[in-house]
Amino acid sequence: MVSQIYLRPFNLTDAPTILRWGQDDYYYRYAGFSRYQNLAQAEKAASQYAARDNSFAICLKETQQLIGLVELYERGTNERDLLQTKEVGFLLDKSFSGRGYMTEALQLIFAYAFNQLDQTEIWAGTFVNNLKSQKLLQHLGFRYVYSVDLSKISQLFSYQEKYYLLVREEWLKMNSNTES
Repeated sequence: MVSQIYLRPFNLTDAPTILRWGQDDYYYRYAGFSRYQNLAQAEKAASQYAARDNSFAICLKETQQLIGLVELYERGTNERDLLQTKEVGFLLDKSFSGRGYMTEALQLIFAYAFNQLDQTEIWAGTFVNNLKSQKLLQHLGFRYVYSVDLSKISQLFSYQEKYYLLVREEWLKMNSNTES
């Protein structure tokens, strides 16, 4: 399969795209993406993304256009978990949906996490209404583990999330089966 995308660090020139996503309620509703009112706020967000070690812009190889983002977050309650477990977050520009770009981006980030960062598992949380992401995660080998109603934890939150898990051994098994 020929790669259609590549991952790169964020930079300040990504701010206009971040602003566009931040002004579209779709990204907030389905991915919890922050809302941005102006370019200065989006530039600050681009700088924050750029400062994170495992935060990547998803770009088309052909045009270098920014079409999404993928990040690995720290997860766990103790030092061992923090070192060997990550959570993945991702967003794809809706105008590029259904073309396999996010599948490819996630496969790249999982290879990086499991092979270079030596992670043992990757978690993913989705809003309960984000059926596309849930289907994608299951296609990539994740299994549903639990749900959380965050509105019962704090008045700051009004949503529920479903959590999925991908274990390194399962990912390696799936990828060795596709390569033969």
